[in-house]
Amino acid sequence: MGRIRDEIWEALFPSNIYCIVCGSLIDRSRPYSLCDRCAAEIHWITDGRTCRRCGKALPDTYRGELCYSCMSIDHAFSKGFSCMTYGLHEREIMMDIKYSGKGYMAVKMGEVMADKFMSSVMKEEVLPDVAVPVPVSRERMKERGYNQSELMARSMSRALRKEGVELRVDTGILERARDTGKLRSMNPAERRLALAEAFRVPRGKEEKISGKCLLLIDDILTTGATADACSRCLLEAGAGRVYFMSLASGGNVK
Repeated sequence: MGRIRDEIWEALFPSNIYCIVCGSLIDRSRPYSLCDRCAAEIHWITDGRTCRRCGKALPDTYRGELCYSCMSIDHAFSKGFSCMTYGLHEREIMMDIKYSGKGYMAVKMGEVMADKFMSSVMKEEVLPDVAVPVPVSRERMKERGYNQSELMARSMSRALRKEGVELRVDTGILERARDTGKLRSMNPAERRLALAEAFRVPRGKEEKISGKCLLLIDDILTTGATADACSRCLLEAGAGRVYFMSLASGGNVK
């Protein structure tokens, strides 16, 4: 089904003909189907300093190795990686993917995550065995018709395969135990309370993750509450280690 869906989107929105953000004509040399202007406006997390725990970008003037959030929260995941800092243009991409039915943009953002994987995750001593998209609720799935994290994970896996790296995506390892509602208006403490026991590993799936290193995939990292809830669930079910990768992450704020 995933391959058929990709072929349909490719037919409707051919790669590298139009910029996926502004719609400008581009040529096939432009990565991620972004025009030069839109690519320049994105706050990429590349060679700059990042938090050694969650992967958020750190200002050049910041002296610590951990961001403010990671100094106060002991995250359940071992290490995080992020591709861009969440700002105005990143928000536009997220809103289009999540609320405007533009799932093809998530496919292209999966290619961004594949490059991040090659430049950052591949440096780790222990590499992930399986990619696990953060599951969405049935209500969100019905509204959108897709899970954006799954689309990004599968696109990333395909792009990595071209580089000779095998990273299988498994959507059956983690599921929503209950709907948490919208978290955007909640403060960090309220989010963590709302997400308590919101995820579960289905019965009988424990053997598939026992001792494995998993790469949890989501669209955005803000407080880390979702990443921690999912990671804790996977670790309690027997996973050996959990990394986390997001397309975007919030700024380094107190």
